[in-house]
Amino acid sequence: MTIGSILAILRRRFIPLLLCLIAGLAGGWAHGHSQAKVYQSSARVFMNIPTAQTALEALQGAQLSGQLLSSYADLVTSRTAAEQVRQQLGWSDSDSSIIHRLSATTEPNTLVMTITAKDKNPTKAMQLAEASANVLNSTVASLESNRTVASAVQARIIDNAVLPTSPISPRPTRDLILGLILGLLGGIALAALLDGLDRSIKLPSEADRIIGAPGLGGIPRFRSGRAPVLAGEKGGAAAEAYRSIRTAVRFLDVDNPPRALVVTSPKDGDGKTTTAINLALALAQSGERVVLVDADLRGPSVAKKLRRKAELGLTDVLTGQATTATALCTYRPSLDVLFSGPTPPNPSELLGSQRMAAVIDELVSEYDYVIFDAPPVLPVTDAVVLTTQVDGAVMVLRHGRTNRAAAAEAARRLTAVDANVVGYVFNALARPEPEAYYRSYGTTEVVSRQLQEVYPGG
Repeated sequence: MTIGSILAILRRRFIPLLLCLIAGLAGGWAHGHSQAKVYQSSARVFMNIPTAQTALEALQGAQLSGQLLSSYADLVTSRTAAEQVRQQLGWSDSDSSIIHRLSATTEPNTLVMTITAKDKNPTKAMQLAEASANVLNSTVASLESNRTVASAVQARIIDNAVLPTSPISPRPTRDLILGLILGLLGGIALAALLDGLDRSIKLPSEADRIIGAPGLGGIPRFRSGRAPVLAGEKGGAAAEAYRSIRTAVRFLDVDNPPRALVVTSPKDGDGKTTTAINLALALAQSGERVVLVDADLRGPSVAKKLRRKAELGLTDVLTGQATTATALCTYRPSLDVLFSGPTPPNPSELLGSQRMAAVIDELVSEYDYVIFDAPPVLPVTDAVVLTTQVDGAVMVLRHGRTNRAAAAEAARRLTAVDANVVGYVFNALARPEPEAYYRSYGTTEVVSRQLQEVYPGG
């Protein structure tokens, strides 16, 4: 996994990462401000080992000094020593409480022992360390009393315990930094986990493999208003992206370009209707004569998006209640629309009928491009039936939402009937991914520019 792919995952999973960071900072702040302060004081004791008189004694002394120091360090935290410390200080604390607050360590390759005491009260921490050092001195003297002065081990305090001025814990700044680090690590782990569990399509390379067709372009995520993006005169990233898709469609086959195209998607909510409308508008703006047909007879939405009231539509034409000419509605000088009409009881049969084939031939003879807004592929068979009667199909995939399995099944159903899937549109791009600059049909510069307009400096 490259650094670019890791950063792409973190961008996609920014919210979980941010929540983990906030939780880590909150935990660090809470720990740094809610815990009781603990102070620490230390006293250092030098263990005086008798000087060896012979080489053999020196060797034995070197071997035993480490064990001797370790043994005396254990005495500091013994119940006997704790009881003596308690009596010396006149405290009412239990022996186990005193032992819990004491520790003794030896410095490597030296005869120095450090006795450390901790307490919520700085004065008591100093007193506990000092008393423990004194008790060690007296304990060593008692244990070595049966030896001569020349051969006895002696303990001497070389550094007295001092009054601590600042607590060793909590440390708000340290806890905050630690919380930030833990939150960041947790956020990265959670982002990686969520991304691993996510089965949606996020990269063009995935879509290329699943759909088996080239990418026609990418549409950045935008706030869809009441009117289509290309309905007005203003440009923008999304408008430029739809124009780049228009260019890709026109150059699919220079000698025999597809003129009747079905725009569909694996499931509802991928943005097929918006794509169909804006593709038709983009083609019309270039001077082509275009007709947009709402072939989603079960859930039509073209009329609503265009804010037009449709009195006649495709079902009226297919059932012989109206002619194509009377059912068509002019939306722009170069763009006519054939709305869906009343919802029929048998949409699939109507779309696969000979009458539908005749309507398609009639429209193709009168217009340069015929764009069909078809239902999603997976819920019903309408789109599959319709694609067998046109020049090609365009699959709309929603970035980060369209499931890989759903897209693969939709592509399988279309190829099973020998439908010509000419390409796919990657809709609702949140941010440019490492592979999200589309390469096919010369759209690289266009899509890169339109994404930069949406996300300056991104």
